[in-house]
Amino acid sequence: MSDTLLTNKLWVHRFNQRLAQLTKRDPSNATKPVTEKYMQDSFVQVFLAFRTDTHLRDEYSSHFGKIRVGKVLEDLDALAGYISYVHCAGAEKDLALVTASVDRMDLLTNEIPTDRDISLSGHVTYVGKSSMEVTIKLVAILPDSGISKEDMESIKYLRTPLPATSLTGELILSAKFIMVSLDPDSGRASPAPQLILTEADKHLFEQGAQHKSRKQASLQQSLQHTPPTPSELALVHALYIESQQYLEPSPSKLKPAHVIWMKETRFQNLVLTFPQDRNLHNKIFGGHLMRLAFELGYAVGALFSKRPLQFLALDDITFRKPVEIGAVLDLSAQAVYATAEGKVVVKVSAHVVRIVEEGRFLSNEFWFTFQTVGPSDTMNRVLPKSYDECMLYLEGKRRLEGGKTSAN
Repeated sequence: MSDTLLTNKLWVHRFNQRLAQLTKRDPSNATKPVTEKYMQDSFVQVFLAFRTDTHLRDEYSSHFGKIRVGKVLEDLDALAGYISYVHCAGAEKDLALVTASVDRMDLLTNEIPTDRDISLSGHVTYVGKSSMEVTIKLVAILPDSGISKEDMESIKYLRTPLPATSLTGELILSAKFIMVSLDPDSGRASPAPQLILTEADKHLFEQGAQHKSRKQASLQQSLQHTPPTPSELALVHALYIESQQYLEPSPSKLKPAHVIWMKETRFQNLVLTFPQDRNLHNKIFGGHLMRLAFELGYAVGALFSKRPLQFLALDDITFRKPVEIGAVLDLSAQAVYATAEGKVVVKVSAHVVRIVEEGRFLSNEFWFTFQTVGPSDTMNRVLPKSYDECMLYLEGKRRLEGGKTSAN
């Protein structure tokens, strides 16, 4: 089974909790559903015991001796689903909970440490009508914390935060998932319990509302809806002038080796999906899609830059349509923007290809930002050739520059 040990453990907890909820439901309380909850009511904490569990560390290790970020993405998506399920437990009816998008994910340190046990914890920080923002944080546990491997494998701290004195205090990674509650019968949006806000919670809730407003404004200003700004149009023209120098039939000068046509960075991967990759709703698990996209995106970024990469951020994934079990996934990725400092933005598109019926549809788009590792005299540049590629270039630039503020 391709899911990680932690992902499987979370799913087992969710099945057990759902079974307990159904078997203990009191018909006399059917008219008294839970309509409000505190933020901390949805708190969940799990662990990646890289220091104390060598088998687990080996499962997550890459050939560079680093942590495979793609596998952590699977765990984060499973944890976000678990948290939203805990928040919606006791609602008027059982709800189907799905990942709608990942608004932002930032690695705030150089890497996820392999010699520390890691706490992954989070809770619901904003609720709309049927959508929930789930904020998750990764923090390392101090070696002398007194937290044992048995503590981490039990449910002792599943719903109880670790003492602050047990943690390093340095935030490794932060992520914001948007989950949606659906009526399992009709598939339509269904209300989720609202939040009761304490004074300490109001700031988090306001941040969630700001993130939602910023995302809506960003969609309105998208290059798919509005033309580029005057400064962006000037940049496109400069790129056009540069590209014309290198084009056949009579280029005025040779293209430098470090200037790479965007089209030449594109790679593709066809993936069969299997029942082992399904979620609770018998669709392909979103975390599995994230891992596949990340690993292809990393490979494309590394081949483009010809250097090892460090993951920096994942920006605004939208899960447009669910992927059915047995579907063929057509994953394509290309480097769309790069800076002189070695930052590389890679876009990954996931299309579902119908086997029996002809046709395909877009399921997901992923935007990853990486940083090249190690010194280099000259960093490779991406050069677009067509108008479509220029729009991808601008979009990558926007996401890199916009991420500097949204990460906070």
